[in-house]
Amino acid sequence: MKPTICTIFLLLLGTVFSHAQYNFPDCASPWDPDNPQHVQGDQVSYNGINYEAKYWTSSTPGSDGSWQNMGACGDGGLGPDYDGPQRIIGYLPTWVQGYDIANEFNPEVVTHLNVSFLMFKQNNNDYNSSNFASIAFDATQEYKVDSVLFDLGVYEKSKQAGVTVSVALGGATDFAFLWLMDRYYNNDQKLEEIADLILNYLDARGLDGVDLDMECWWADASISGTSDQGGRVRGSKWGDSDQGPHQAAIGLTRLAQKLREKDPDKLLSAAVFGTSWYGNNYDDKLVDYLDWLGLMTYDFTGSWNESPKGPHSSLYKVPLSTYPGQSANNPIYSAQDALEYWMGLAEPAWNHDGGFSVPKSKLAIGVPMYGYDFSQRKPVGNGFTYVPYKDIVNEFPNAPTSYDPLDSRMLLGNVAANGKNIYFNTPKLAGEKLEYSRDYGHQGLIIWELTQDVPFESEGSIMKAINEAAGNTDINKHPNVSWVAPVDTDTIVMETFTPITLQASASDADGTIAGVSFEAAGATLSGALNGNLYEAQFTPQQYGELTLKVTAEDNDQATSSKIIKVYIINEIGNQPPVVSMLSPADGQVIEQSEFSEIRLSASVTDDTSVQNVVLSIDGQLLNVSTAGDEYYALWTPTAEGSYVFKVEATDNEGSTTISEAAFEVRLQTSTCDAPQWDAGTTYASGGNVVQYNGKLYQNKWWTQGEVPGEADVWEFIKNCNGETDPCGEAWQPQKVYAASGTEVVYENKIYRNKWWSQGNVPTAGDPWEYVRDCDMQMLQSSSVEAGDLAYPNPFSDRLNIKINLKQKGDVTLKLINSEGRTVISQYVGGLDPGWYELTLKDSGKVKPGIYLYQVEANGQVIGNKRVIRE
Repeated sequence: MKPTICTIFLLLLGTVFSHAQYNFPDCASPWDPDNPQHVQGDQVSYNGINYEAKYWTSSTPGSDGSWQNMGACGDGGLGPDYDGPQRIIGYLPTWVQGYDIANEFNPEVVTHLNVSFLMFKQNNNDYNSSNFASIAFDATQEYKVDSVLFDLGVYEKSKQAGVTVSVALGGATDFAFLWLMDRYYNNDQKLEEIADLILNYLDARGLDGVDLDMECWWADASISGTSDQGGRVRGSKWGDSDQGPHQAAIGLTRLAQKLREKDPDKLLSAAVFGTSWYGNNYDDKLVDYLDWLGLMTYDFTGSWNESPKGPHSSLYKVPLSTYPGQSANNPIYSAQDALEYWMGLAEPAWNHDGGFSVPKSKLAIGVPMYGYDFSQRKPVGNGFTYVPYKDIVNEFPNAPTSYDPLDSRMLLGNVAANGKNIYFNTPKLAGEKLEYSRDYGHQGLIIWELTQDVPFESEGSIMKAINEAAGNTDINKHPNVSWVAPVDTDTIVMETFTPITLQASASDADGTIAGVSFEAAGATLSGALNGNLYEAQFTPQQYGELTLKVTAEDNDQATSSKIIKVYIINEIGNQPPVVSMLSPADGQVIEQSEFSEIRLSASVTDDTSVQNVVLSIDGQLLNVSTAGDEYYALWTPTAEGSYVFKVEATDNEGSTTISEAAFEVRLQTSTCDAPQWDAGTTYASGGNVVQYNGKLYQNKWWTQGEVPGEADVWEFIKNCNGETDPCGEAWQPQKVYAASGTEVVYENKIYRNKWWSQGNVPTAGDPWEYVRDCDMQMLQSSSVEAGDLAYPNPFSDRLNIKINLKQKGDVTLKLINSEGRTVISQYVGGLDPGWYELTLKDSGKVKPGIYLYQVEANGQVIGNKRVIRE
């Protein structure tokens, strides 16, 4: 941090030499240590800052209260402008359902791509254990990143478009990354191993670089031993000493140094928090080894319960008292505030003396593709509801130009209709951020994240506004391609193998179609134009499932593809067996306190009869049991790791279907092993997890003697006996509900308080107001039949599903049609572990056909079932 206490008043002037600049006054005469005596009114400069003596003094400027800090002078120590074209750095996550990466992602809208996230391997849920993490990548996350890069064609498309491709390492749940940096920050050998692991991964895949995203500075209730590590003191306005960076941040700097030394040509970057609560943990020496430092200039409000209700990602400073709940102790920060803090121009505060000293040319600021709805709290957890930008526009078509009435610049987005109160970045604001970055000498923008924008060709696209501000007006639109014949899930009957005519339509909005090709059973066939359709002939060589792919390429070499599956049968009436994987779901992580029995099951049906079903785990044959259409085996793992569950079903005609599901087994430590709350113990920082009266709580700030369940400082996590209310925390008569807007459950209904409350029964009226019924029913596991997980099937006006949630998570239900498009996405809320019966709303409105009914928790697919709409 800065070596002296300083209060800097930054002058941001309008137009200087045709564009804006940081400008500072001339420096006064340098302070002379050989002639230190000064009287009131004397002005000197010291370390790039002007000072004025308040009274007679012989002290060094900034060392005590005898000098008035007058602000930076000269060039402010910011260094030269970034002299390259503005970087447009987009993050592409691997877990977003309902987004067709292969066809919707257009790399030309960015200059740099970060595929997110590669993560380190976490071995257990005890952060204080000696083997919490390994110097290895999490196999599931590595598979997902590789699949996006290569199976979905992102790497090839990006390279063709001249876009640099990196992998983002870490993210908001990679506690293993934090643990490794904290544990090995001073272990040169281990840091060498980690650097080699990263570089070997990059080299093996031909990637340009790595984005280091070490973010997990908070407590996670599912990982014992974690705590909130914000609030570090790096000097202060009163002259407190600098505690220095967190040792994990020192480890990150040393890792970056090794990566730079081992391969100077690799692109290295990092994403960090914009302001001091978590930002003080970092080491500004990190930037010496990076190409850029991305400031996450979003979530400045909205992500905690006491958030002021206003813009969470403003470019310009937000004056105090503009928005409800905003105060000097609970401000709304901006990108300007973050830039000043990282460049060392911030006004000193209780926990820093002005910020870091990063050159302006190394910094990029953030654009979020989402907003916060301050009318609705998260059902479980801290803060308000997160809304993707495309969902905002879908509900409010005028949202791209719906400006916050309190913003005189007309940049900030706000919609306050239909009971909503959503703040977000408009396209105009996103473009302004790009121009600001360019005009003030910074590198560009980081965008979280690319799947949440509306289509690029629409006027409301954030990415379009950014590219227009950057002068990139020649973005090529990818061609459109679709199957005409056959269609997905078609059954094709042939007694002898005969040619199938493959037909597809293709078009290009801003060019021409250069060619169409088909792929079938490893063969690539050129499509010939016949009228308005492209055709090819293919002769299958075996019965069963056949995967077909069509690809269209335009005159600028951009491509789009569509994949379908059809069934080839050898006589009318016979179809290969239909296999639906029930449990575990593909990609599921199963956490156990000790290795115990897992039920591996699948539903197998056939139009005539099922002759044989073979179940295996990593090639090991299992003993098969049946229950109706369900075929299952009971298997106990002996080690943590990734496994593949394989089902091979054969019917009486000899047709065979093979399905697989990959899953991971982890051991966990029960979170109810937390210590009992003690009235005499001081819980100095937030994030401590304790037990009290059979419940698990976590403190939000300093506390002593305040009883969990009664004091607002303690946040309820779950019941230790496993019982839970699926709609949230139950109302407690002895608890003080100090913050307005707190939601509770009472008599199977959800209520929200308008003001301070204690002991007021929610049904009695004020201060409680009714919100909605709790329309979910928790089930006992004994009442669930495995073969009845989705019902009725076929369905007409309603569709239910029964799920066993293994760990706490935000649950979403989706209905996906045969083209892979999500036609219904319903957010259920945050649920605790247990069995639930959930109803998919509006399911009766979809067209007749075959659909995939999918359940996701925390963005991961935990179950699916093929269903039929009559």
